[in-house]
Amino acid sequence: MNDNSRSTSETKLILPRSLTGTSLKHFRIEGLLGEGGMGMVYRAHDSRLHRPVAVKLLSSELIADADRKQRFLQEARAAARISHPAVAQIYDADEQEGVTFIVMELVEGKTVRELIRSKELDLLGAIDIGLQVAEGLAKAHELGIIHRDVKPANVMRTRDGHAKILDFGLAKLLDDRTGALPGEDKGLDPSQVSKTQSGMLMGTPAYMSPEQVRAVPVDFRADIFSVGALLFEMATGQSPFQRDNFMDTLHAVAFDETPSMNAADIHVPPAVERIVTRCLQKRPEDRYPSARILAEDLRRVRRDTETGLAQKTTWRQRILEAWEQLRRQPPSRSAWFAAGALGLGLALYFSMSKIGVGGMVFLGFGALLFYRHIRDRPHRIQEQLVRRVSKIPEVRLIALQGHQITVVVDHPVAQLYGRINGHLRTCNRKLYFGQPMTVSIVHDLSSVQILKILSSPGVQYVREDVVQKI
Repeated sequence: MNDNSRSTSETKLILPRSLTGTSLKHFRIEGLLGEGGMGMVYRAHDSRLHRPVAVKLLSSELIADADRKQRFLQEARAAARISHPAVAQIYDADEQEGVTFIVMELVEGKTVRELIRSKELDLLGAIDIGLQVAEGLAKAHELGIIHRDVKPANVMRTRDGHAKILDFGLAKLLDDRTGALPGEDKGLDPSQVSKTQSGMLMGTPAYMSPEQVRAVPVDFRADIFSVGALLFEMATGQSPFQRDNFMDTLHAVAFDETPSMNAADIHVPPAVERIVTRCLQKRPEDRYPSARILAEDLRRVRRDTETGLAQKTTWRQRILEAWEQLRRQPPSRSAWFAAGALGLGLALYFSMSKIGVGGMVFLGFGALLFYRHIRDRPHRIQEQLVRRVSKIPEVRLIALQGHQITVVVDHPVAQLYGRINGHLRTCNRKLYFGQPMTVSIVHDLSSVQILKILSSPGVQYVREDVVQKI
């Protein structure tokens, strides 16, 4: 489990900091996992069900009075009803000897904040996480539960690649600190800014919805805005509304237009930017009407980005393309075609007296197709690899020299390498004969180096914006 990495001197707990070896109910504390503005998180062992769990001990500042503590317990128990693979399960919420704590599923992996900082996410990885988060929120919203604090530090990717939303049931407690009355769902009270700057809301306003910043009632669409900010940062590495100080960030969330996702040296497909822009609309009614519809849109874009679905090609287009390919054939290959045609003619001449004309035509046509299939297979597989790799948005340029393929990418992302090499392995398995293809993945090339590649023979694909930036 990974809590918000910031620590604060204002965090106060009734029990001593070192709780290793002690127990809260039937949860035996094994060691400290992290510390943040809401308290400390420990790894623990559930002695009844014999499983590892995470126990979060809440700061006494957050539950200073009995009413607030009771509301927290009610919220946490309500959130425990959420059962979804993308939501970290809440197992228990209680207090013992003056300590209020919440017991959650132990999630091991990296937060999205860590993935962004280490540049471990490519665009498809970001869409995958956004899709899973949207599906998890859709389940919570159907139960009438809003998260209110979706941000990179509250989403983890497990070791097997699944996304998990953390801290459901705790964001309401943060809202309570702003003075909301029981039953109200208010945002950030401007009169409380001095307190929040030294408290838990420090660093999170960039992911709040405009309604939360303006201290008006919010609904599930506040979470959709936060997902938009999350997607924007995962895809570009930059937060859309983060500014130099707390007040400027609040103003940007409430009033500034969403910046273009392609403002930096990053290529984001228009379909992805369209989704993010809709999520980040200032007025809730202009956003997605539900997280379920957002998830459907993300699933469609993920499929199209991965497979590069295109409209069906008409027969006329196919014939014209085949004729153009034939015209561009090098002399050596044209000689092979001529030899094949001569052989077919001789076969027809010697066999005309034995079988009918129709049979000879059919036999010759079949032989020609088979010959072409075998002869051009390596070339077709190279083209297939180029088509597949060119559909990856981070790929800028592809050049072919013999069996060596050079792929120029935006950033050296581990997931990106895995996808390209996966396509390479798939295509190499289809080769019946000949030398297998190899791929060289490069990045951070200068304009001179890009021009050198472009001026050499064998360039198979150039992303539209590459030439414009040179």
